[in-house]
Amino acid sequence: MDIATLLLAGIAKGSLYALAALALVLIYKTQDVVNFAFGEIFMFGAFSGYISLKILTLPYWLSFVLAVVTIGFFGALIERVAFRRVAHMPHLTLAMVTVGLSFAMKGAARIPFGSDIYTFPPIFPDEPIRMAGVVVAPQGLATIVVAVAVTGAFFLFFRRSSLGKQMRATQQNMTGARLVGVNVNKVFSVTWALSAAVGAVAGVLAAPSVLVYPDMGVTFLLKGFAAAVLGGLDSVPGAIVGGFLVGIIEMLVGGLVSTAFQDVSAFFIIMLVLFLKPDGLFGVRAMSRV
Repeated sequence: MDIATLLLAGIAKGSLYALAALALVLIYKTQDVVNFAFGEIFMFGAFSGYISLKILTLPYWLSFVLAVVTIGFFGALIERVAFRRVAHMPHLTLAMVTVGLSFAMKGAARIPFGSDIYTFPPIFPDEPIRMAGVVVAPQGLATIVVAVAVTGAFFLFFRRSSLGKQMRATQQNMTGARLVGVNVNKVFSVTWALSAAVGAVAGVLAAPSVLVYPDMGVTFLLKGFAAAVLGGLDSVPGAIVGGFLVGIIEMLVGGLVSTAFQDVSAFFIIMLVLFLKPDGLFGVRAMSRV
């Protein structure tokens, strides 16, 4: 397989990792906690799309939109029920809440679906497309387009909208944001909703290639977290770049070296980068006066 094809496949896979990293960074920047339940939010998004498409027999585009909206509201519900009362607790406590939520969501998914594996049709037929000698999977192209559109929408949202500016203010200085009248609870709720919605987008896009089952989110949590750490846990652009880099590294190593090293290759690169730059490629080390 030629390098151009591998690069394009890596970009397609990295698009999913970038979305996962973006969802994790949104929560981390706002509440300074890693959401270890992201894998299950990702899984709920895939199952939501599966129910709409295969059981309710709705059109693909409507199933996609319903999954994103439904899981977005679910994310806001998580913040309201599980996090708002403990938001002032130590970071370790918040992290353990997400771990408990992860197990609860996985158990809830097994009640109706068991441990079976379900197929999810791709947006386009599986027949690859050849462009200038490069083999392109239509599903991969669709994934890249959607991921780029989502990240572009986020940058516009943060830069142009009033709510986006309030979120940035809260992320930079929560106490200062409160003093100038920002409704911090609303910001938390919207952040969780947006993070969950991004997870649903990634879940539906990934479902055709990874299939749908209760444990499907574990790998994407790990790869998304790795991408976020590589780019910098406090950087949205870093999350996007980190996701693409992890996907490209995996495909190049798998295609040019050996598939046996594909899953671990990105982690070795990340260890090297963090050894040289502990805060990630785009991370900023927090300075405090003692």
